[in-house]
Amino acid sequence: MPFVPSRLIVVADIFEFQDGTLHFSPLVQPEVMEREHLKAGDPLELRRPDGTIVRTTPHSLDWPYPSKGKLGLCLDKPLTKMDIPVGTEIWKVEKRLETG
Repeated sequence: MPFVPSRLIVVADIFEFQDGTLHFSPLVQPEVMEREHLKAGDPLELRRPDGTIVRTTPHSLDWPYPSKGKLGLCLDKPLTKMDIPVGTEIWKVEKRLETG
């Protein structure tokens, strides 16, 4: 079965902590977590409203309290809050095989 990219969230707000990590609102819904088996290190695409795409991986996954079963995405440097405008779509994508 071929991999189909899946949109996780559309960024409504971003919180940049003092350690430089980025945390997003909304949280990922439980049914999306279940379907995608999301974990740190999975390949993500940040599809910005201007059409540009940034490939990255989550630094970690957060279980905020109260999470009500929802999961938070956490990205790390070199990305900053200025790199990810509100309205950016975060997608889980297939890993590209490196050749060489």
